[in-house]
Amino acid sequence: MAAYLFCRTSKICIGNMIQRRKEYGKREPSRDAHKIYIVCEGAGTEPNYFAFFEGLSSNLQVITIPPSDGTDPLKLMALANNVLLDEERKYTVEYEHGDTVWFIVDTDTWEKEGKITPLREFCAEKNATIPIEYDEVKEYDAWNVAQSNPCFEIWQYYHFYEEKPEKDETDKFETFKEYVNSVISGGFNFERDPVRLNEAINNSEKCYTLDKDKKIDLYTTELFILGKEIYSFVNRDLMKLKNKLM
Repeated sequence: MAAYLFCRTSKICIGNMIQRRKEYGKREPSRDAHKIYIVCEGAGTEPNYFAFFEGLSSNLQVITIPPSDGTDPLKLMALANNVLLDEERKYTVEYEHGDTVWFIVDTDTWEKEGKITPLREFCAEKNATIPIEYDEVKEYDAWNVAQSNPCFEIWQYYHFYEEKPEKDETDKFETFKEYVNSVISGGFNFERDPVRLNEAINNSEKCYTLDKDKKIDLYTTELFILGKEIYSFVNRDLMKLKNKLM
């Protein structure tokens, strides 16, 4: 098994992934490829993670949209409006092809400040208008929120672990990210560890719980829902790549 190489900057990670992908082959998206637009809080961790899946299948195109003006969920909503909905938008969500948009957000203080609920309401409103604006398209969840508590790193954790972490252990670390890097040998490796996608889906879904107010519990993430969507397009290619990497 090759040694872990923990990438600390997005440029290094993406550069190495491009080189690795040349070795394994990268597929250009087909004309009718399913597109997943990922609007995220992080400018490094999330883009590095999802870049792993770009080019695995010609039927899937993963497009990450990092923050441009802060990580506030309401600012991410404004960003999505600018790049996906405005007349001068950079991208077009093609509902007839089943394209989806995912807001990847951490719980942080946003839940207490009431900034995640408006984002969910925005997505529900956009989904409801699809069959109204597009006669040939049935309503589906094109716009989605995947929240992680406390942060995106809990999703990385579930690539390796089947049970929730113990709070008394995580409290020994200044940040949850430091905890995750301590329990994954060498830290999470963006070049190879996303190949464990199916394990992450199964583990995080099994541990998914809500509190009495229907808010996601600590050490819970909704990213398994997005993970299933990605996996449905790359599962065969992912298995082949896994055999080479593991």
